[in-house]
Amino acid sequence: MDVQQGTAAPRRRRRPSAPEQRVLGISAALVVLTAASLWAAPPVPAGIGGLVGAVALPWWVLALGYAATEATVLHIQVKREAQTVSVSELSLVLGLFFAGPPALLAGRLVGSATVLLLHRRSTPLKTAFNLALAAAETAVAVLCFHVLAQVGQSAPALWLAALAATLLANTVGIIAVGLVIAAFEGGLRPRELARDVVAGQPATPVVVAVALVAVTSLAADVRSAGLLLLAAAGLLIAYRAYASLSDRHLNLERLYRFTQAVTSSPEVDVVLSSVLGEARELLKSERAEVAFPAPGGGHVARVRLGPSGRLSRSEEPLTPADEWLLRAVVGDDEAQLLPRTTRDAAARAWLAARAAREAIAVPLRGGAGTVGVLVVTDRLGDVRTFDDSDVLLLETVANHASVALQNGELVDRLRHEALHDALTGLPNRAFLQRRLTGALDDVRDGRSAGAAVMILDLDGFKDVNDTLGHQQGDRLLVEVGARLGAAVGAAGTVTRLGGDEFAVLVTDTADEDRVVRLGRRLLRALEQPVALDGLEVEVGGSLGIALAPVHATDAAGLLKRADVAMYDAKGAARGLRVYGADLDTADPRRLTLVAELRAALATGGIEVHVQPQARVTTGEVVGVEALVRWDHPELGRVSPEEFVPIAERTGLIGPLTTHVLDRSLAACAAWRAGGHDLAVAVNLSARSLYDADLVDEVARLLARHDVPAGRLTLEVTEGSVMADPARAIALLHQLRDLGVRLSVDDFGTGYSSLSYLKRLPVHEVKIDRSFVMGLQSGAEDVAIVRAVTDLGRHLDLEVVAEGVEDAATWELLREVGCDLVQGWYLGRPMPAAELLPWLRSRPAARGALRAV
Repeated sequence: MDVQQGTAAPRRRRRPSAPEQRVLGISAALVVLTAASLWAAPPVPAGIGGLVGAVALPWWVLALGYAATEATVLHIQVKREAQTVSVSELSLVLGLFFAGPPALLAGRLVGSATVLLLHRRSTPLKTAFNLALAAAETAVAVLCFHVLAQVGQSAPALWLAALAATLLANTVGIIAVGLVIAAFEGGLRPRELARDVVAGQPATPVVVAVALVAVTSLAADVRSAGLLLLAAAGLLIAYRAYASLSDRHLNLERLYRFTQAVTSSPEVDVVLSSVLGEARELLKSERAEVAFPAPGGGHVARVRLGPSGRLSRSEEPLTPADEWLLRAVVGDDEAQLLPRTTRDAAARAWLAARAAREAIAVPLRGGAGTVGVLVVTDRLGDVRTFDDSDVLLLETVANHASVALQNGELVDRLRHEALHDALTGLPNRAFLQRRLTGALDDVRDGRSAGAAVMILDLDGFKDVNDTLGHQQGDRLLVEVGARLGAAVGAAGTVTRLGGDEFAVLVTDTADEDRVVRLGRRLLRALEQPVALDGLEVEVGGSLGIALAPVHATDAAGLLKRADVAMYDAKGAARGLRVYGADLDTADPRRLTLVAELRAALATGGIEVHVQPQARVTTGEVVGVEALVRWDHPELGRVSPEEFVPIAERTGLIGPLTTHVLDRSLAACAAWRAGGHDLAVAVNLSARSLYDADLVDEVARLLARHDVPAGRLTLEVTEGSVMADPARAIALLHQLRDLGVRLSVDDFGTGYSSLSYLKRLPVHEVKIDRSFVMGLQSGAEDVAIVRAVTDLGRHLDLEVVAEGVEDAATWELLREVGCDLVQGWYLGRPMPAAELLPWLRSRPAARGALRAV
């Protein structure tokens, strides 16, 4: 039985990747096996057992037989891969008895090539491998059959010879496919391969038996060929009908369970998780999401199911590609099938915008008509693609979901949650951006006199969290939100930006005095203590104000200037500050960097360099640390210490972290493809530990680049954890459960490190460079490094030392028992693309390091 394993296609490159080169090598070996088997096969005299040579089958008849059997297949989905099972043994057995080796081989290759190129439309690499495999299987079967035919020449003996030849040919196929899977996934699994060889051919004896019945009938009377063709056609039809019936039965079971889950739970998240999870499972797709167009247009609310099973929500501007899909599905109330082979320009533009190969989009209907779109993209494996039956299946899921949508204002809740803070119930940053953009449009068009933004940051909130815990900190934020709302009333809109930052938008005013009076009212609302856990807690705030059109005419600029004013108010302990040009005279770079950081992220101006890490005992490079770099076209190299805090203050730290993770994992995948299984470490900022979507984002990027989670290390500083230990430790546990390695960076420079280290789910500690660089000049630094190393050993943590700049420091670190080192003595930071050439050029350096 011919079995082909569907694997994920490698990324396209100008020259073959390492796995592709291995596949080409396997194909070449199969060609050699084919030639050797045909050369060694002894001739079989015609007429043996009254069967061999009784009928002469030309090559084109065998080609038709192979094409028919391989085109009529059963697709079986196993987890993330698809298998194609055919009954091509029918043609093989007939060819062994009634055709010579050349005709059998020609028929097999022509028939297989026809199916691969015209029916399955396989890639050139897959076509080459499958044809080489088909030739090798045929040649091995011929050799086995001819050798055994010399031993026993009775009809039963020839039957056993045909069965043995077929089983041996399939064994060659199973081993070859296993080698190809190992080439892409890394590492051969001999036990699984042996199990497949022994138990992976359950239907082969049955198919061979049917083929031998045909052989016997044709040898007795060639006119029985018509009856055999009718019987074979009936078997193939029944075969496909059974497969289809089995598939429908499984889908019905899943739909039944899905219907129960949707109708029995009133929870919105449970309903959405069921809808998206079932859509993804039924259609074996990579991703599933629900999109709801905003009532006023211009935006779309999305709900996605992440790799970890958690829901994420976002409010995004409506792109032209999205507008086309929503108009086609919501406006016309029609499902859309976007197959891999589509030539429709709009469909291809949408797929390109979503980085997808194929998709299905069906309408979600509510009480007032179609309210949204259910979308699945990218079927798992390369064997099957979405078709019309999948559209009907997804429409069934959508119809069940529509019942839940009509159950009670689900769409309104989704839109509300996308634009409001879950803790305080206040509007969130996305809401503020939309409302502020509209207000500034009114100012620009003369419909409004002006607008103002106030940003308020709480003073002392960290102390509340550290002392009373995360739960009491949340209660404080809820109380602050309520007080600010009461103080503002109808004069403006209070929003929560995240953490302990709030903002107030005041529209249709250019009166600075009025806005300042409102700001002082906000600060007075915080003067009364808040009762928390039996204690009277006092918390103040620092407020920054910026007005349009005086200070800025765009939303980003106005928010940045209000943020600058707030930080000045906090630093000067004055409580409230209105933005002024004098705030930037001391550092004219600040506003330039704030304005251009977002553009640099969008245009690729932010780069990722890497610095190697090696084992102290051998000098072997086992990983790298990713270092973010910004080469400004006018200002030159901008230090991360300068622009990372700006990203944190302006809300760009999320996109910056995603960019660095994406580029680092892409480089890691390229190194793995080149034969270097290196780990990569990425720093997380303190603000990243407040990002509820960080875990899903990390999981998505790991899956996108096919990098094992254990190859990624996320570094956090003591200070970032101490800012909110309860929340940070909970997030770190989620990342560890994902399989990601965790590291404490700059260890020893913070406070409470020993008391919290045993609670942190980390794998390593990184000694700060200030201690490492002072090893040769002071006994105190040696004692600190030795203590940290001993502590790491007792806690089963790896210890990394950074800042190694000479051989003597390397030797001292080896003596104290440090595990990994990093520094200029090993290698300076370099662009990620230069790492592999650097590794190939350092054999001598490696030997020198071992001699240290």
